[in-house]
Amino acid sequence: MQLIKKFKISLPLFIWLFLLFLTTFYLHGYLYSQKFSYLWLVTFAEILLSSLLYFYRLSMPNASLWFWGLISLFYIAVCQLYQMAAIILMIGFFPIILTDFLLSRLYSSTLAVALLSILGGYTFVFLNHFYHLISTLISFDGIFLLTGILSYYTHLIAKLISERKKNLILNQQLGQAYHGLEKMVISRERNNFAQTLHDTVTQDLIAIGVNLEGIENQLPEMSLPEISTKLNKLRGFTDQSQKKLRQQINKLKSLETKIKRQKKQIFLPIIESFKQKFHLKVIYSTANYNLRLKAAVELSKIVTELLNNVVRHAQSDEVIIISKVIEKRYQLTITDFGRGMSQKAWNSQDHVGHFGLTAIKNNVRDMEGTFKISSAKGEGTTVVLSLPKGVAINE
Repeated sequence: MQLIKKFKISLPLFIWLFLLFLTTFYLHGYLYSQKFSYLWLVTFAEILLSSLLYFYRLSMPNASLWFWGLISLFYIAVCQLYQMAAIILMIGFFPIILTDFLLSRLYSSTLAVALLSILGGYTFVFLNHFYHLISTLISFDGIFLLTGILSYYTHLIAKLISERKKNLILNQQLGQAYHGLEKMVISRERNNFAQTLHDTVTQDLIAIGVNLEGIENQLPEMSLPEISTKLNKLRGFTDQSQKKLRQQINKLKSLETKIKRQKKQIFLPIIESFKQKFHLKVIYSTANYNLRLKAAVELSKIVTELLNNVVRHAQSDEVIIISKVIEKRYQLTITDFGRGMSQKAWNSQDHVGHFGLTAIKNNVRDMEGTFKISSAKGEGTTVVLSLPKGVAINE
C-alpha cells in the first residue's frame, strides 16, 4: 500500500521529467543535427534514473548530503551531455532541486548551502558560456519563478494533507465520544432501571408474598366471601405491580430510540417541511433501521442541503429518496428529475456560507463513506451516499 501511494505521488514528477528530457533530446537534435543512435537510449535511461532518485527521495524524511551530492553530479553530467540544449533541463530540472532544498532540513546547513552555491554558480557559468548575460539572467528569472511556484504549491499541498489528517483524527475522536456517550447513557439508564425494580417491583412482590402468607394463616377462620374479597384486593395490587413493571420495560426499550434514532424520525420532519413550504412531491422508501446519533445528525444536514439544491437549482417538482442497507453498508439515494448540471456547475456549488455539495462530499469522506453524483443537463441528478457498517442498526 505504501508503495502504491509513493507511486501515485511520483507519477506526476515522472511525467514532468519525461517531457523535460524528451524536449531536451529534440532540441539537441535540432541544434546539432546529429543523429546519435545511442542518445535516445541515454535519454530514457536518464529519465528512469532521475525518477528512481526522487522515488528514493520520497522514502527519506529529509534529504541527506549524499543524495544532494549524487543529484548534483547527475545534473552537471546531463547538462554537459546536451550542451546548449541543456537550457531546457536547467529551467525545468533545477527548480525541482531548489524546491527540494528549500523544503528540506539538512543535517549540515553550511555544507548544503555551499553545495547549492556551487550548483547555482555552475548553472550561471554554463548559461553565460552559451548565451549572453541578459539571456542568462532571464533564464535565472525563469528558474526562480518556477521554484517559487513549486515551493508555494508544495507548501499548500502539505498543508491540505495535514488538515486532512487532523480532520480524520478529530472525526475519529468525535466518533469515540459519541460511542462513549451512548454507553454512558445506556449504563445510567440500566442502573436507574435496576434501582427502580428494587424500589418498586421487588417491594411489591414482597408485599404480595406477605399478604398471601396472612391469608394462608387466616384461612381456617375466614368465610368464602372474605377470602374472595382479600384475593380480589391482592389481584388488583398484583395488576398494579405488573403495570409498573411494563412501564419500566417500555422505558428501557425507548432508550434505544434515544441513542439510535430511527430514520423516519430524522427524515420525515424534513420531508414534510419541504412538502409544505415548496410543494415538493417526495417519494420516500426505507427499511426499518436505526441510525447512530452522530450519523443521524450529519444525515439530517445532508438531506436538508440536497433538498435545498433540488428546490433552488434543479427546479424539479418530484424527488425520490431511497434509504437501505446493502451488504451491511448504509446507502442513501436521492434522485430528482430537474434540469441537471454539468461537472463544472457541480464544482461551483461550494461557496462561502453554504454547506455545499463539496462540503457534503468531504463530510461523508470523513465518516469513511463515499459520495457519488450522476448528472447531465436535462436528465436530472442522482446522489448516492454510502456509509460503512455500524452506522445503521437493524431494529
